Amino acid sequence: MDKIFSGISKFQKSVYPKNEELFHKLAGGQSPEALFITCADSRVDPMMITQTEPGDLFICRNAGNIIPPHVPDAGGVTATIEYAIGALNIEHIVVCGHTDCGAMKGAMDRDSLADFPHVRAWLGFSEAAVKIVNERDTNASEEERLNA
Repeated sequence: MDKIFSGISKFQKSVYPKNEELFHKLAGGQSPEALFITCADSRVDPMMITQTEPGDLFICRNAGNIIPPHVPDAGGVTATIEYAIGALNIEHIVVCGHTDCGAMKGAMDRDSLADFPHVRAWLGFSEAAVKIVNERDTNASEEERLNA
């Protein structure tokens, strides 16, 4: 936690003052170019990957960068998509996967997730994609299927 608190302090003392004009502009509203849906994996940094600045991306992160089916119940991903399109008029949606995704490993072997019932249920939304990958090339290695 010391690193996190130190980072916040550095942001307040150094980064914010150097970018104060940008942050004042963003305080009045946002008009991001794209909705960027990606994994919650700590190794994935959307702004670093895309070399964007605050205000450029509307970001939604979850385990496995999954977009669940639309249902009447509210959900964080569907609410984010609805707001991005309806309120922010975002025209572009990027779904960004990454190498060695633990969520996708779990999706390919949901039986191994008995101790994680919520993760298991969440990854069930990717069942159709896993089925397609498995049927497309029955001779593919586990790594090839994971990358697909």
